[in-house]
Amino acid sequence: MASKALPSVAQADETPALRSRTVAAYAATAGPTVMLGLPFSVYLPPYIAEGGVIPVALVGLLFSLTTIWDGVVDPLIGTMVDRVRTGLGAYRRWMLLAIGPLFVLLVALVTVGDRLPFAALFLMMVLFYSSYSLYEVAQLSWGAALVRSPADSALLYGMRDWFAKIALILAFAAPAAAQLLIPGLSLQGRIMAYASLFLLMVPIALFAIRLVPPRAVVAEPGIGWRAEIRASLSFPPLMLLLGVQFLNSFAFGSLTSLFVFFAAAVLDLDGQSAVLLFASFIGGALASPVWTFLARRFGKPPMMMAMGLLISSLLVATLFQEPVGIGQAVGFSLMLGTGFVGLLFTYSMLADLIPDDAARCGRGRSAFLFALLNLMQKFGVAAAIAVSYAALDLVGFDPRNGGAAARELHLIFALQPTVSWIVMVGLLLLMQRALAQSPARL
Repeated sequence: MASKALPSVAQADETPALRSRTVAAYAATAGPTVMLGLPFSVYLPPYIAEGGVIPVALVGLLFSLTTIWDGVVDPLIGTMVDRVRTGLGAYRRWMLLAIGPLFVLLVALVTVGDRLPFAALFLMMVLFYSSYSLYEVAQLSWGAALVRSPADSALLYGMRDWFAKIALILAFAAPAAAQLLIPGLSLQGRIMAYASLFLLMVPIALFAIRLVPPRAVVAEPGIGWRAEIRASLSFPPLMLLLGVQFLNSFAFGSLTSLFVFFAAAVLDLDGQSAVLLFASFIGGALASPVWTFLARRFGKPPMMMAMGLLISSLLVATLFQEPVGIGQAVGFSLMLGTGFVGLLFTYSMLADLIPDDAARCGRGRSAFLFALLNLMQKFGVAAAIAVSYAALDLVGFDPRNGGAAARELHLIFALQPTVSWIVMVGLLLLMQRALAQSPARL
């Protein structure tokens, strides 16, 4: 049914069509990739550098090249998932095809990755991240095929986000627990303890995949790259959503890339930075179900605006009153973590836009669109790291003597993500206006 109402605004009495078992099973299928996201990027670079086979400078180059590769391969993977005819359960089959190589390559990386030459390691990481992207893109687009209403999409991707936060907490806790139980445990031992959780997630995901209802994928002949780009550029809500994803990821990347320096130089809690970072993910896990409920009740764009403005206010407030002591710092980190749920909104908003996009293009291309959304996330984080470190260099910040430029660091930490979120709010307002002017499903 067509309506002028925003597709991301659910009625108060709207009942989701999804069964609870389907929602829980779908969330569990995200386990293998959410485990290999942020924690892997934290542990893998120093582990490879510690091996001494590859110079430290080349370790940075290695991860830069793999990021560039992601930028090329993600849209190609999305197009492949959309266009290759595999019949009933196509998303499921792509995920099953990806999980085997992902498992084998992870085991190889954490056991011999620190002893491989540059060329061999680069090839292994290219294959690893390609398998990762294939699984994740297929899994995300499968969710869009399951939902039938904005309430469905908020619930489905909200529970996926909540499961992801729980998995991240376990991922960061595993190395710390292993180090506590085994004094003197090497970095390789810690990363193997973290990777062992992936071995737990794989059978859970395989079992869950069987419980999620399959959906048929009708892969019509491709419309070509020029038409693909033209179709995207001519759909303003989609382009605005991609901008929202980039800006939210930029804000998130700014916070995570500067958090350790902020904890050491501003809060004077260098030895507790890992605890504070861990607390922020606990905050995200606690807040995710709340944001899911609010998104279903009041709509996703308004709640994403509220999220950005809430965390921005918290950051600006620290400029006038810094957290003092470990207790206040943990409380601040918990509250900060409540803003680390932006993907809940962007994934579910894209799921709501996909039917209208399919009607405009004459074919479904959900996997391609989710690949673009993931690409914007990666570019946003990469841009945040580059801009943050350039700003630190500009103000003369020295990690070995952070106190000398602590005020400047604090300003960057608070204001850079705040500006990004304020611009994001502007794009969300434009997105609401664009959606109100075109028919969209309830």
